[in-house]
Amino acid sequence: GYNGCLFAYGQTGSGKTFTMQGAGDQRGIIPTLCTELFNEIQESAEKKHITVVCSVLEIYNEKVKDLSVDSSDDLTIREDSSQGGRGIHVEGLTEVQVRSCEEVLDCIAKAQQRRAVGKTNMNEHSSRSHSVVTLRVGACDCDDVDAATLTVSKLHLIDLAGSERQKATGATGDRLKEGAQINLSLSALGNVINALTEKTSGGGRHVPYRDSKLTRLLQDSLGGNSYTVIICNVSPAKINAEETLSSLRFAERAKKIENKAVVNRDPKGERILELLQENKALRAKVARLEAHIDR
Repeated sequence: GYNGCLFAYGQTGSGKTFTMQGAGDQRGIIPTLCTELFNEIQESAEKKHITVVCSVLEIYNEKVKDLSVDSSDDLTIREDSSQGGRGIHVEGLTEVQVRSCEEVLDCIAKAQQRRAVGKTNMNEHSSRSHSVVTLRVGACDCDDVDAATLTVSKLHLIDLAGSERQKATGATGDRLKEGAQINLSLSALGNVINALTEKTSGGGRHVPYRDSKLTRLLQDSLGGNSYTVIICNVSPAKINAEETLSSLRFAERAKKIENKAVVNRDPKGERILELLQENKALRAKVARLEAHIDR
């Protein structure tokens, strides 16, 4: 019932996509995590009914695109703050129900073929967008699986586009525009993290989540109801020492954020479960009374 977020941050060419997805026989975090997730689901199958849906999107030039379908539509980020609501979510985003690790990886592989990539001097296959894989896990431990979903978890797995300098990448034209948008959104991410870690006296603080689509989408994950982990990818090359130091400083600031994660319970489902348990207890009481009367 807890939300989670894991994202890879670092300069372009530092290995973020490899860290998240792996290559060949070397498994990245996403396939390893999916294997563990479905092993846990299989072990819990007798006690709980669990469903998993997967969605994949990218944020390219400040436009949110659904990678599960062939579409160029710019999707809208919404907030459902009602009790038991979905919180921050993307309206109209395709969600695919998956039943195994293989189905998740197949869904992601097809989506990644639609992701914006380009060649720069620093990376042959440079990611030109932020990629967000989201797994929504619903669990119900009641007898009637159609009655309610008791808990819902949202897990974001994010491969950020890398920060870059035009002099090092040699970017021109569209590559240069993409790099500028990437740097702007990463700068907005840095501003949000700075705001979340600043000590304020008395009044509330303003956190600029709405300055970019990336920070708006990650609003819950960065400063709210989520367990969040950052993976800082750095280059060992001496020529990249300044960027490496900048990335480490970013990660150090991010570590200071304090989130308050709580279990996401569906209030309607929880009430239905209470009624089912009450009904079961009353039936048992009636059965005992009938047995006593018969004696």
